Amino acid sequence: MAHVTERERIAAEVRAELARQGKTQRQTAELVGMTQQALQMRLAGTRSFRAEEIAKLAEMLGVSVEQFLPAPTAAVDAA
Repeated sequence: MAHVTERERIAAEVRAELARQGKTQRQTAELVGMTQQALQMRLAGTRSFRAEEIAKLAEMLGVSVEQFLPAPTAAVDAA
């Protein structure tokens, strides 16, 4: 099984929310202030979203920023 990066997880969460709300990449790119090509690269997981882009997306979609971020993992007690 391939390792999924944090960048890919964030991209998947953003894609899922855009799909739930029926937003197109074109609409989203315009509202966030980037080109459609730049958004496509981020949604594909080939480029990382910047913090301010995640914040704009969350505001635009009416969700919390935390929804797009991977859940923290519990520290493993080595003792």
